[in-house]
Amino acid sequence: MTDFRQNFLAESINNLTILQKELTLDFTDNLRRDIFRTIHTIKGGAQTLGLQNAAEIAEELENILSNSTKSADKNLLVEGMEVLTNSLRQNDTDSHTDFIKKLQNANQKTAKSSILLAKIPSEVFKKFSEQERKATISALREGKNIYCAEVGFEVSTFADRYRNLRKILGEKSEIIASLPSEKHKSAGKIGFRIFLASREPAENLQKSVKEFDAEISSHACAENDSKDLYEMLSQIAAHGEDIAENIGKEINLTILSNDIRLSAGRTKAFFDILIHLVRNAVDHAIERSGAIEIRFFEEDEGLYLSVADDGKGIDLQKVRARAVEKNLISDDHFPNEQETLELIFAPELSTAESVSEISGRGVGLDAVKTAVEKMDGKISVRNRNAKGAIFEIFVPVEKL
Repeated sequence: MTDFRQNFLAESINNLTILQKELTLDFTDNLRRDIFRTIHTIKGGAQTLGLQNAAEIAEELENILSNSTKSADKNLLVEGMEVLTNSLRQNDTDSHTDFIKKLQNANQKTAKSSILLAKIPSEVFKKFSEQERKATISALREGKNIYCAEVGFEVSTFADRYRNLRKILGEKSEIIASLPSEKHKSAGKIGFRIFLASREPAENLQKSVKEFDAEISSHACAENDSKDLYEMLSQIAAHGEDIAENIGKEINLTILSNDIRLSAGRTKAFFDILIHLVRNAVDHAIERSGAIEIRFFEEDEGLYLSVADDGKGIDLQKVRARAVEKNLISDDHFPNEQETLELIFAPELSTAESVSEISGRGVGLDAVKTAVEKMDGKISVRNRNAKGAIFEIFVPVEKL
């Protein structure tokens, strides 16, 4: 472990030093990606080795990189990387608290509620590997657009031209996945759909590959657009922001989704579920300011939905006390953590101190569970060690 620790520290410090020098010269999209990956790796290693201060600095630097889209934060990143380097050298757990707060304040100022929708049809997304799905989500979190390049190659020149096209695309974008396409089969060509993540406009990518006769679409080869889904998620985001503003809180609400096709009835059901969960997070979990992240993805077996917050978490003692008041459990019964968490879905149970326009009537989470079960789905909740809570819902594919 000693050798591993020394190698990790030496390699991390060396990589940060190189990236700092590059950052003082320019701040390109490729460099941003390199810095993000390096810092993400350092965060994981620091957590493993118990270097908590370095891990916290790395996490806040990740947030800066994810939230910012221009080079305005370059000076802060240079300073942050220097602080991270010193932390790795000295393993100092106290002296960088002020800088962590500085990064957190910067993140709160730059963060904006956003809907990061990958317009990838669900039947296509199902064909992505787990690594490709993670790459898509990571790209969305970094604020990149998702594109699809539809292209056909002559059999005789396929290998060279396909390799050259990927090389050119890689200069201005990140290649997430490649799938075969039937579009050019009638012409005797080998067809491919290449999925890309980039901050570049689609027209810029189109110009760079004009010699290949590739068609680059921001709809990621979808046969229909995502208007209904996007409108629903936009309403959820706006509603969450309005609630927070009305009760004097600030939220950073992010929604990550692929292009899910739902019937009108299912869209309404999920809209109601999300409204309840977002209201619950804003009112109960977030204290003064915080983040809420919604993930809404269709997978092989069905649809996965989660709502996570970074608030104070669920007060298990308060939940138990209210359950006793409502005669849901006896005064001498002490359920375990998971059993206590399940109680929050009971009818008429609320931990709110008083009834308000937002909460206190004990119908929100009960209604959510009922709606999920009507679709033969399952819902669960997890406390995240005083770092908030996450509600997870799964609905099987035959019910969509």
